[in-house]
Amino acid sequence: MAYKLNIQCGPCGYEEKTKNAKIWCTNCEEGFCRECEKSHKSMKVSRDHKMISVEDYRQIEDITVNMNCEIHGKKLDLYCKKHDIAICVVCAPSAHKTCSSSDVFSIDEASKNVKQSSALSDLEETISKTLDDVKYCINDRETAWKNVDKEEQTIRKTIAETRLSLTKYLDELERKLLLDLKSQHENCKSKYIKIFDQMKQIEKELENMREQTLKMKRFASDLQVFLGTRQLNKTITEKIGSLKADMKDHTNNRMEIEIHHVISSLMEEVKQFGEIKVFVTKAGLELKDAKIDQAQIHIQGSMQNVCNISLHLKQKFDIKGSEKTITACTILHDDTVIIADYFGSGKLLEYNNNGKHIRDIPVSAKPFDITAVDTDRIAVTYPGANYLVIINTKNDSERKKIQCSFNGRGISFQDQKLYVVVYKEGIEVMDLNGKKLNTIVNGISLGVFSITTTRERIYYTDNNSRTVHCCSMTGKEIWVFKDQSISSPRCLSVDTNQNVFVVGQHNLTLIQHDGKDSKVLLTDHDELDKPGAVYYCKEKKIVCLGYKRGSIAMYQVS
Repeated sequence: MAYKLNIQCGPCGYEEKTKNAKIWCTNCEEGFCRECEKSHKSMKVSRDHKMISVEDYRQIEDITVNMNCEIHGKKLDLYCKKHDIAICVVCAPSAHKTCSSSDVFSIDEASKNVKQSSALSDLEETISKTLDDVKYCINDRETAWKNVDKEEQTIRKTIAETRLSLTKYLDELERKLLLDLKSQHENCKSKYIKIFDQMKQIEKELENMREQTLKMKRFASDLQVFLGTRQLNKTITEKIGSLKADMKDHTNNRMEIEIHHVISSLMEEVKQFGEIKVFVTKAGLELKDAKIDQAQIHIQGSMQNVCNISLHLKQKFDIKGSEKTITACTILHDDTVIIADYFGSGKLLEYNNNGKHIRDIPVSAKPFDITAVDTDRIAVTYPGANYLVIINTKNDSERKKIQCSFNGRGISFQDQKLYVVVYKEGIEVMDLNGKKLNTIVNGISLGVFSITTTRERIYYTDNNSRTVHCCSMTGKEIWVFKDQSISSPRCLSVDTNQNVFVVGQHNLTLIQHDGKDSKVLLTDHDELDKPGAVYYCKEKKIVCLGYKRGSIAMYQVS
């Protein structure tokens, strides 16, 4: 840290003396030695000035606060309440001549107890929230660039694997083609060898006949020559006839190769190995103005219209020992499904994504709702008890009991906070240690028991009024959805575009993010019978639905 020079006493400096200041006057904005401090305090005009130690002044030395009027250069002595602005003595009769005397008064009076004012509290809250948002943005961008690095490595791997696959495939095609060439070559060659052998044999026989004829001419009698000529002539005639017949059927084979047109055109038509595409999407980053409700400035991004969304059944399975409506379910990062069977077996159960029962998770009471806290931990509510429990699904002995108001039902986790629906009280907000931070949406009715959250919004159903509510994180209502398609809204879950999956009496409905449109995705024609729990897995784009009593269905969203 760089060494800072000593602060000199102002009055001593005026008298051309050099003396270190021990105290600092925030009104005069200069330092005083001990002697000058006494003189300063003895004067009536400066007796009430705020004096701080030089060490404390060092803490605010770099903080710039303009004490003079930017227009007139005069000291800011007055404050106009009507315009909420500090002014100088020149500003008052000119720009504020219409303001009443009760509106314009001393800035000293206006600044009294300012450290306890709501304006400072609001500023601190604004800075704190903005800092949180900036940290979130920094983490988001850090994650984004790490993801880009991962994607670059993935693409490199894909290119190498594709190249290797092509090489292997071409090697296999070459091997098959060479085997075919060898077979065709041997067939053609064997045919020619066979003919060649036949011709050689005939040649040998003809050579022998010619030799016999010459010997017979030289040494045989006329009678022998006479008879022998006719016999040999008959033999040669038969040989010639047989040879002509054989030669007539003989053909020549020409071997050529025809390369597949795709391979032939590969180097002509394929000019590049592939194409690197960068898909630009909304990052969803924002800084929230303290005077504007957070939900009102939410960046919606490229939202998908609910009319284009559909479900495709992947799996159905029955819950062990249950014949009642499932109250809650969630999918963990390892694809295991956790189910709360409050009305049925009263158990907390774990299944794999193929519907195989893994185990019953020990609980102290009947579990009603569950929410994932992190990769291995879930929070569980127990209506009728005055606590909820955070459970490590990988280690049953690792549990944390959190005291809460009586009759906690629906629960959701967001930004290190738990949001719990408490009958008649409201939605209680608490940290993971159970410290109550806030209560919003006061006066929750008995019909409200399901809740889900995003970073900017809270969603809940009210079975009594047959409505689905969307509000800001401060509880300010954004929209309310009511439609005859949802006769009795129960559980709900939200996708990445803030569209809301809602379970009704005999259907599953998807409400658009702005609450202005909806689509019925499943009905009793899809075997829905008093469905209960619903959970949307954002990573896998899968809906887990308690589609009927004691049964779960998994749907792929597209």
